[in-house]
Amino acid sequence: MKAAWITNPRSGDLSVSVGDTDAPVPQDDRIVVDVEAVGLTFAEPTWATNGTLPLPDGSQRASPVIIGHEFAGRVAVAGSATSGFSTGDRVVGLIDFWRNGAAAEQASVLPDEMTHLPDNVSAVDACTLPIGALTAWQALFDFARLKKGETVLIHGGAGAVGTFAIQIAKDAGARVVATARGHDAVALCRKLGADHAIDTASERFEDVAGPVDVVFDTVGHDLLERSWSFLGRGGRLVTISGEAEDAPSPERAAALGIEAHWFIVKPDPAQLAEIVARVADGRIAVQIDRTYPLSDARKAFEEAESRARRGKTVLLVREAAGS
Repeated sequence: MKAAWITNPRSGDLSVSVGDTDAPVPQDDRIVVDVEAVGLTFAEPTWATNGTLPLPDGSQRASPVIIGHEFAGRVAVAGSATSGFSTGDRVVGLIDFWRNGAAAEQASVLPDEMTHLPDNVSAVDACTLPIGALTAWQALFDFARLKKGETVLIHGGAGAVGTFAIQIAKDAGARVVATARGHDAVALCRKLGADHAIDTASERFEDVAGPVDVVFDTVGHDLLERSWSFLGRGGRLVTISGEAEDAPSPERAAALGIEAHWFIVKPDPAQLAEIVARVADGRIAVQIDRTYPLSDARKAFEEAESRARRGKTVLLVREAAGS
């Protein structure tokens, strides 16, 4: 089968390639999926080089590493020990980051990593949900415990996670303040429902945001650092920044009287099913930045380095992806 992978994961260089590799072997406890579309995470080539995601036993991932862990497609083979899925079912899911991803014609998936996909949600839209929307959901509800009437500040509101976070928070009855960079990005945040959108190219959020209960940071660096003192006692700060210097300090949080969390999204089929249902009924809109065929996976990564992105970039594996 055709697949996209990292060919030299310890080199420190961007090395995404596309070629032929063995198709997954059916197993009793796994489901083989005919992949139609895959959401890209542009930091993924660095995971194997910087030690962010070693294997659970501490060893590094073997090369080649198939990329792309959020996917949509159809069940090809359901293992004999699995239940709830049948051949031909439309599905969407998130493969655990320890294993090979789904940027391939077929992927091996555990049943508790995916959920059913209704006919009125395209594979292209669906494959953006298992990381982008699920990250936003878990940040806002599992970690920040966002409540109706509270105010949340979302850093990076025009990004692949932020676009979902704005909509999910607004749907929960929160007042939403979002930061973004540039006129178009700010306009997108407003379109998605932000009550106030701040252009970080010309404004400091501290000067215009007002008091907030929750900060959800998808950017890190200076924006995250300045957010620590912006929260009052009892506030909650959640970040997904992968930079080591951005890791929250429990001691600092305790001294300020706030909570601070960092996390990596985990597969959760029940939460994902709720998100899919909201997309199906129009409560959540998906933002697609650009699509590429599987054969252009390297091109997608190269071009992403030199342009601003609004929403998610998707690899199209099969022609049925847009239907």
